[in-house]
This record gives sequence, structure tokens and C-alpha cells, in this order.
Amino acid sequence: MKFVWVLITVLSLNAFGLTYKSDNFTVEYDANVSKEIVAKLATQIEKERAIVLNYLNQSTSYHGTPIKEPLIVYISKKKRIPYQDWNTIHLPEKRVLQTFSEEVLSEKVKGTNAGLAVIHELTHVYAVSAYRKQKKNGYEDRFFDDGIAVFLQHRFGAVPEYPDFGHDLYRAVAVAATEYGQLIRLAEAENVRHSAKTGLGRKLAYLQEGAFTQFLIERFGLTTYLEIYAGADVKVKTGYSLIELEKQWATLISVFML
Repeated sequence: MKFVWVLITVLSLNAFGLTYKSDNFTVEYDANVSKEIVAKLATQIEKERAIVLNYLNQSTSYHGTPIKEPLIVYISKKKRIPYQDWNTIHLPEKRVLQTFSEEVLSEKVKGTNAGLAVIHELTHVYAVSAYRKQKKNGYEDRFFDDGIAVFLQHRFGAVPEYPDFGHDLYRAVAVAATEYGQLIRLAEAENVRHSAKTGLGRKLAYLQEGAFTQFLIERFGLTTYLEIYAGADVKVKTGYSLIELEKQWATLISVFML
């Protein structure tokens, strides 16, 4: 009986795979991903973590994250897209291998939507809005959270990635909205993103969230934006309601649609 318990324990430990300790996080991975690849990934994450935190810390209204548990980066066989769950970032194993394995790197692979979106997911860890845990249309209200994540990935990502692939966010919204047939009302962006029947609707919702975030930061500054992000009244901080700001933003976008 003791032998069986020990065997089960060993098998359970093996099931968790390997870990790579970096200064500020732990990478969990399976043995089929080489330690060299994990080390390259960890180096990238360290750099991009510093970028996200230094950008946010420019503002006196940034007071850190409520996520206090140590950061974990999990190289996942199951996830098809990068995903953040509290203190854990899930990165698809296939994409990690595509990004760092010399054997599979090719022009065809480089041109696909195979990015890791590390800055996007790190932003979700280090910038949690006051609205994220609120439910909207049955989902967490991540309008502001995904907005700043898309914006920072666009602004600081080392390679072009979804949803803008390196194009100006305003222009990208204009192009996608023209193809979609209209802009999505910002109040419905999260609902469309979750329930879109086509990839275009989901992409446009992401783009609009990022572009509207850019609009607010450019117009009112990062400190005011992060105060709104933390739950401050939009009209008190900007002099305009959210609906009025959306109209002003839509007018700006329309210039790119001419």
C-alpha cells in the first residue's frame, strides 16, 4: 500500500512537468519543450514585463495590481490562444515552438497569427480595472482591461500581432468597420467580442477597445485615464459623458474611412 502511494505521488509530480525560475516569475512546461527555448521565452517576458510596469508607473494614479500571487507562465498544450487567468498566463505550446524553434521558423510561419501577445497578457495581470469583476451580458466586463492590453501590445510589441498586426489602431478600426458595415457601439463591444459569429466582429471589437483607449490617453493623459480605469466618474474627470466621448471618437475614426 505504501509502495502504491509513493508511485502515485511520483506520477503526480511528473504530470506537472518542469519549472524554470526567473527573477520575477516561474515558467511551467513539459519536457518536449527544450530548456533553451524556455530560457529565450523567459528573457522576452522579463523585458516585456519591465516595459508594461515602467509604462504604468509613469502615472501617480497607478497603484499596482490586486493580483499578489507570484506570476506563473504556463506553456500549455491545450490553449490555442494566449490567455490570462489571475496570476497565470497560458501560452500555447505550438506558438512558443513556432516563435523560438529555428527548425520551424519560416516566412510562412512568421506571417501567420502565431504571436504570443505577452505584453497583452502581462497588462491583464498588472492593470486590473475596477470593472473586470462586474458582469455584463453574462461575462466579466473587460472593456477597459482589453482596451489598454490591445493598446500596449500595439505600442510596444516587438512584432506585429493580432488584432492590428502593426497597423495604426485608428486606421485598423476604419478598415475593419468598413468591412463589417459599421462601427460597433462601445457599450456592445464586449458582447460582440464574446458572441461574434465571425472573426471580423471579434477583431473589430478588440480594435475599437484599443483605439478608444488610445483616444482617451492621447486626449486626457495617462493619469486621468488610469483614474477612470480605477472607477472614477468619466464626466467628472473629462467634462464629457462616455457617450459624448464615443461620438467624438467615432467622428475621428470616420476621417480614416473617407
